[in-house]
Amino acid sequence: MSRAVWFLSFVLLAISICGAQSTESSPPSSAAPAPAAGQAAIPTSLAKSLDAKKLKVGDEVTTNTTVGIHTHGTFIPSGSKVVGHVTSVETRAQGGPQSSLGIAFDKIELPGGKALPIHGMIQAVGANPRPELNTGAAGSGTLAKDTGTSQGATVPGPVSTVGNLGADPEQAASPKLDPHGSGVLGIRNLELDKDAVLVTTAKDLKLDSGTQVMIRAEILPSVQ
Repeated sequence: MSRAVWFLSFVLLAISICGAQSTESSPPSSAAPAPAAGQAAIPTSLAKSLDAKKLKVGDEVTTNTTVGIHTHGTFIPSGSKVVGHVTSVETRAQGGPQSSLGIAFDKIELPGGKALPIHGMIQAVGANPRPELNTGAAGSGTLAKDTGTSQGATVPGPVSTVGNLGADPEQAASPKLDPHGSGVLGIRNLELDKDAVLVTTAKDLKLDSGTQVMIRAEILPSVQ
């Protein structure tokens, strides 16, 4: 083999190796996965207060949408009623180490008497952004009596990814839930576990009317 042919072969081999190494070292895409088909994050607020000690499995739970939403060809007006039911309930008064409350959502009532069937679960919970409308001594969603001045503390647990405090002082005091977030924001001693069940080690599990509830809903095919 002549020196020129040998040199050309060496150059081609080196180029091939460098190209392969460059391909192998390329970082994976950091793009977020697309939302699951047929799902939507629906911001709502509790229509009335909930007290785990007074609830049983099967009891109705209702929230109201806080904004109008277009989803999967259907418009859901602000103020629409979202109907669900209690799936599990436990209180410390029953001898357990914690109180818990599980809720599933079944339908959204639309104008004209129609209903949009859904499979919904709690994605996030947040304190009432207008706590002055409630009479609780320590504000909306407080799980246990507390005379301290701190607001929005939660027990140790999974880091909440909820909410965007922004620059508005009023919104910073009572932040609204982010549709892309999950967990608990601004409510003492409360967590949302991996099964979307609300859990607290406090004596009582109570949520005031107006408490924010972000619902992750699978929209079912037909409007009834």
